[in-house]
Amino acid sequence: MKNLRKIILLFLLIFLTGIIVTAVSINTTLNKKVPSKNLKTKQDTLLLIEANKKLA
Repeated sequence: MKNLRKIILLFLLIFLTGIIVTAVSINTTLNKKVPSKNLKTKQDTLLLIEANKKLA
């Protein structure tokens, strides 16, 4: 019975360690900053077309 408890505790330790490592790695991946030179901004053309129709 003591061996069963040790096996269960070992499994839980491995399982919780895996969850923590996964959460930390996902968090660091999401917090990486993207270089601004690769980002391109685009304007909404539908909004501009509607604005031109209202002015005309």
